[in-house]
Amino acid sequence: MNIIVQKLEHPIHAGDWHDKPLKWSVIGPDKEVQNFVTKKDAEIYRICRKRTNSRNEASQLWFKRIK
Repeated sequence: MNIIVQKLEHPIHAGDWHDKPLKWSVIGPDKEVQNFVTKKDAEIYRICRKRTNSRNEASQLWFKRIK
């Protein structure tokens, strides 16, 4: 499974006014995209996505690892 971490050309402002802009993107199978504020979070998600079968499972594992 080829999963890529790349820096976004322009930050994406999402969420509330006090949330930091998203600067990193993880592109997974079938062109699924997940965006993150830091490269560290993106790399952790990439590892989680490689170890799981779905995006949902990867998100759950990522939340457990960052706590």
